[in-house]
Amino acid sequence: MLNNRANRVRAFTGPRAEERAAKVGHWFKSLAGNIESREWCLSNGVALRKAANEGTNIAGGFLAPVDFDAAIINIRETVGAFRQGAEVRPSRSDSQVRPRRTGGLTANFTTEGAAITESSFQLDAVGTTQRKMAILARASTELFEDSASDLGEFLTNEVAYAFASLEDDCGFNGDGTSTYSGISGLSAELTGTKSSVAAASGHNTFLTLDSTDIANVMAGIIAAAIPGSAWYTSSVGYAQTFCRLAAISGGLTATKRPDGTIDASYLGFPVRFSLKLPNISTSLATKPMLFFGNLAMSSVLVERQQQTIVAMSEQRALDADQILIRGTQRLDIVNHMGGVDPGAVAMLVGTT
Repeated sequence: MLNNRANRVRAFTGPRAEERAAKVGHWFKSLAGNIESREWCLSNGVALRKAANEGTNIAGGFLAPVDFDAAIINIRETVGAFRQGAEVRPSRSDSQVRPRRTGGLTANFTTEGAAITESSFQLDAVGTTQRKMAILARASTELFEDSASDLGEFLTNEVAYAFASLEDDCGFNGDGTSTYSGISGLSAELTGTKSSVAAASGHNTFLTLDSTDIANVMAGIIAAAIPGSAWYTSSVGYAQTFCRLAAISGGLTATKRPDGTIDASYLGFPVRFSLKLPNISTSLATKPMLFFGNLAMSSVLVERQQQTIVAMSEQRALDADQILIRGTQRLDIVNHMGGVDPGAVAMLVGTT
């Protein structure tokens, strides 16, 4: 029987969780050629729907069932720090343009009969282009001999964690190159702005940051962004900065959720964890160390109807008695600073 990692969020929770996991497990087994699971799916209303314009399982793929997509979304929204904070929008096309406010109306005092000073809305546009995220993995055929519910839980977790990891990497660290499919992350967008806050001289490790550094990065965002703001850091940043400072002056609360994850806050603002943020104890001179702010005001994640496409092949890895699993999704991430300097999110940069 599969042994899921104890520190991972369960993909299927709540009423009928085992049943929903079993549905997804039988769906995976049917794609792998299991006749009994295919018959089970047909008998229990689990559709094996081809993706649009796709002729074969290997060349194209199958649209994932609702229970699988819902579980994927649940995990990504729980463990993906960037997705937790950003504005998430659906898209029905490969490209989309949405208005962005860069400036607003101005109120002025005036006297009776005098001409009123005119102001206008200032808008530009944020364009998004759907980018294809893909996973290709090998699995032993023995994996598909496990119980349907365990198989569904395991594969859903693995796929969701992989997608969440890539989303965080692009959202925080993207440099606009092909490595990130052209996505420019917060680090790149904030560089050179007033929201790029330098720590005190020589403060380039999490153990050297002090309360003044923390206060300065909080002051690096506009007042309107304070409601809804959060801290974005790694486990090392959390332990060596927030926990250390809280041991001296307080300000940190942390409780364990029913699913095993931690609900933490520092100075009244939630702490969101990402493995894609700096997770080392050594020098981070000239590099972003942590972020603070309201991602919903600075960043948008646009996805193609939250739909996952999965395909499997028993032939390509036949000599190794393995099955190839491919999963794809389409989305785009845009970090738009809105023409405001400082903006809705600030980053703390280590100094030499």
